[in-house]
Amino acid sequence: METTSGAQRFPWRDYGFAVLVTSAALLFQLALLPYVRATPFLFFFGAVMLSGWKGGGGPGLLCTVLSAVAADYVFLPPRYSLSLGSQDILSVVLFVVISTLITRLNVRERAARAQAEVDRARLQRLFMQAPALIAIHRGPEHVFEFVNTAYARLLGDRELLGKTVRQAQPELEGQGFYERLDRVYQTGEPCFGKDAPANVGGPESPRTGYFDFVYQPLPGPDGKTEGVMVFGFEVTEQVLARRRLEQAERRLATITHNATLGLLMMDARQHCVFMNPAAEKITGFTLAEVQGRPLHDVLHHTRPDGTHYPMAECPIDRALPTRAQEQGEDIFVRRDGGFYPVAFTASPILEEGTAVGTVIELRDTTEEKRQRAERERLLAELQEAVRLRDEFLSVASHELRTPLTPLSLRLQALERNFEAEPGSPKAMRFGKEVQVMRRQVKRLSDLVNELLDVSRISTGRLRLQVEAVDLAEVTREVVARFHPEAERAGCGLELHAHGPIMGQWDRIRLEQILSNLLSNAIKYGAGKPIHLRVEQDEDRARLVIQDEGIGIRSEALGRIFNRFERAVSDRHYGGLGLGLYVTRQILEAMSGTVKVESTLGQGATFTVELPRRPLRQEGTATG
Repeated sequence: METTSGAQRFPWRDYGFAVLVTSAALLFQLALLPYVRATPFLFFFGAVMLSGWKGGGGPGLLCTVLSAVAADYVFLPPRYSLSLGSQDILSVVLFVVISTLITRLNVRERAARAQAEVDRARLQRLFMQAPALIAIHRGPEHVFEFVNTAYARLLGDRELLGKTVRQAQPELEGQGFYERLDRVYQTGEPCFGKDAPANVGGPESPRTGYFDFVYQPLPGPDGKTEGVMVFGFEVTEQVLARRRLEQAERRLATITHNATLGLLMMDARQHCVFMNPAAEKITGFTLAEVQGRPLHDVLHHTRPDGTHYPMAECPIDRALPTRAQEQGEDIFVRRDGGFYPVAFTASPILEEGTAVGTVIELRDTTEEKRQRAERERLLAELQEAVRLRDEFLSVASHELRTPLTPLSLRLQALERNFEAEPGSPKAMRFGKEVQVMRRQVKRLSDLVNELLDVSRISTGRLRLQVEAVDLAEVTREVVARFHPEAERAGCGLELHAHGPIMGQWDRIRLEQILSNLLSNAIKYGAGKPIHLRVEQDEDRARLVIQDEGIGIRSEALGRIFNRFERAVSDRHYGGLGLGLYVTRQILEAMSGTVKVESTLGQGATFTVELPRRPLRQEGTATG
């Protein structure tokens, strides 16, 4: 291509070459004239051929004219004259005609050769730039003669040309590629491969890829195979993507096969195309029996009263045309004609905004409805039992309280009489017994009051009488009242309360809260001091009662405020396990809180917090 373009840029070189070879032919003809006298045009034919081959038509014709003139002037008689005899005219004309034909043949051959070079360069560029992998091997050892850019890049741009495939790609050993090349070369038959794994890449980044390829035999002039052309595409991403898809499909198939939820699928005609085993079990049909049939006509065609169920009214079939999910409960028909309740979700399958099918999730709710009815029955029975229990507690508490009140009054009167006459025989004999009896009656009265409070709380009849109350004063009064009991238990009471701490609370209920917490501290205080602290901030009042007794196990801290819960054995400590429950309920009724912190063997600390302004109105009941 460069020579051609150069000749076009400098045509005088080709014409000069024509003059030069014509002169050379003249000299050779003169030198050999004694031997070739009969053929004066012999060397001039050669000059014409060379001029036409080198320069094309113009230089070839120039050489023809010059050769004809030189032959006429130098060799044809009369020599050194341009005149011609009749016989010589015919010789010159034949020379010119033959030389012109030779020139035309040279021009055509030259043009064909140039076009072949252009086509060859174009084909080579095409091969080099092609995204496909292209290589040409020659000989039985498969020596690399050509590789395109994609092939070289695949192998890390290593040196390939002039090397055999076994030298250039030793990593293919044992993968069958050498054997395929040998077979194609020996048999002359092409070989095809699909998704074939091969080790590729450079030494620093080896990897395994997957390829589709063709090994095409290249026949020589004699028809025998002299080489093999390799043409291939890397399909690694497609193979890996297909494998991931197949794995996802297998996983999905496993999930749907093992799912306990019935799964069905309808196409755009609302015909069944899929049903998992759970759906087969629920409906009683197999996929083979319903595939290709309208699902509504199989499962949902009749109402329980025997009337026809139109498809237009079916919410499951409505999901496809409306392209909206439908959920609900309905009655389906089994294969044996029996009816059964189901819960369903029908979701349209959308592809580029077009509904192409429906996925249906199905659940037989027969057992679920039976269990729900059973739960409702048990709940009703439980509620009735709780009502009867609360009614019994209320009645029993009132019945127990009725005789306790005059008994307590009578014991108080006896105790005052004995205190007035401490030296009398009756006082000395029955005084201590009366005190014990009075404490037991009080204990029994407290238990009755707790039962009454539990009954009021359960039935929502716990009432609060809110008024302005000094928490510090109430605490001092309750502490004073518990001094004798604390002394008998060997527990000292230490109160820290500075100034009045006013708030809107129920005074009686505050005394009850203090009594419950303080009696617990004395009961479990193990004869050690009990510390009480009353404090306030802008919005809240705080009461802290801390003992140094047996403490509470960590696992019991979360349940001691529940009904009938105890953190210790009832063999060693009495009570019904209601005091802390009642305390928390009363505090919640006054929008307050109570919490406990304790370490086993190191005592317990109860903290009560109350808002200083009421969050509930006076007379509010709590349930």
